[in-house]
Amino acid sequence: MRKGLIEVIILVFGVLGYIATPMAQVNHVSINSRQFELNNEPQLKINIVAQNDDASRLRFYIRQLDGNLDGNLDGRNVLQQKLAVQSINRFLLQLKGTDIVSDSNAQLIVTENTEAGAVTLAVIALFDAPYSVNSATLVPYIEKPRVLPVAKDTASTKASKSRQDDSGLDQATSLAEPQSAPSKTEASQHAGCLIERDNSDTLWRIANRYKEQWHTSVYGAMLAIFEANLLAFSKQKIHLLLKDVSLNCPSTAILAGYNNKAVDKKVFEVIEAKHAAK
Repeated sequence: MRKGLIEVIILVFGVLGYIATPMAQVNHVSINSRQFELNNEPQLKINIVAQNDDASRLRFYIRQLDGNLDGNLDGRNVLQQKLAVQSINRFLLQLKGTDIVSDSNAQLIVTENTEAGAVTLAVIALFDAPYSVNSATLVPYIEKPRVLPVAKDTASTKASKSRQDDSGLDQATSLAEPQSAPSKTEASQHAGCLIERDNSDTLWRIANRYKEQWHTSVYGAMLAIFEANLLAFSKQKIHLLLKDVSLNCPSTAILAGYNNKAVDKKVFEVIEAKHAAK
C-alpha cells in the first residue's frame, strides 16, 4: 500500500514537472519591430529571453485569413506559414517568410516543440508591432566602412545608414555578398574602442552616459554593453558588472538591435529578474 502511494506521488510530480518544463523554457517573447507593410512578405525582429539562451525548440508562424477582403468572412480559410529564423544576438531573432500577408488581423504564433507535441506559447497581433525600416540581418555587412559608435560624427553615420536602408532590397542583397562580410570579432566589437569607466560606475550609470551618443535608451545601452562584454560580468549575469575590467564599445550591429525603449526596458527587466533568481 505504502509502496503504491509513493509510486503515485512520484508519477504525479513527474507529470507536473513535464507539463511545467515547456512553459518555463521562455521567460519573454515579443515583437521588437516589423520591416514590412500589409500585402508584402513578412520580415520582423523578435525579442526572446529563453532558459539557457536556447530558442532552438521554438517555431514561429504567421496565421491569417485568406483573400476575400470584401468584409464577408464566410468561406475564408485560415492560412499558416512557417517563418525562417536567423539569430541576431542572444536576445533578438530575425524572422522571414515567403508568402504575402494580406490580412490586417494576422497573428504571430510562437510554439515550442516538446515530446508531447507542439505547445503554443504566444499569439501576438502582427500589425500592432512598431514598423521599422531597419533590417538587423543586414547591419553587419554594411558596418565595415562606418566610424566607431563613440565617434563625434555618429549622427552623420546614422543618416548614412538610413539612406542605405531606404535604397531597396536589390542594394541590400548586393551588400550582403560574402566577401564584404566582416569577421565575428569585427561584428561584435570595434578594435581599440573602449568605454570610459571607473570602479564606482554602475552599468546604469555607464549606459546613461552613452545612450545619447549611441542613439538608444538607457535600457538599450545596458543590453548592448552586456552583449558586447559578457566576460566582464560575473557568471555572465547582467547585474554583476566586474570592477577593473575594460569594456568594449558595442558595435553598430549590436546597437541596431536596441531601438525600442519600451521593448528594451521589458527585455532588460526580464533578463535581470532571470539572472537574480539563479
